[in-house]
Amino acid sequence: MSVKKKAPASVESFIDKGADVKAKKDKGFKNILIRVPNKILDDLDNLLEQKPWLNRTQLIVESISEKINKEG
Repeated sequence: MSVKKKAPASVESFIDKGADVKAKKDKGFKNILIRVPNKILDDLDNLLEQKPWLNRTQLIVESISEKINKEG
């Protein structure tokens, strides 16, 4: 005769609620990993000193967007 183990009540209630799986959520963004030469990062850091309200990621995304719109 086998004994079926029950999950703790807190886990069962979490599963019963049908919580969303993280991978199924559409955030409108995707993470990417890119390799950038040090020279470009140095230039980027110098530019960020002139725009302290932006961070590196924001400036990169803004620059990519401008480039695409210019060539679009």
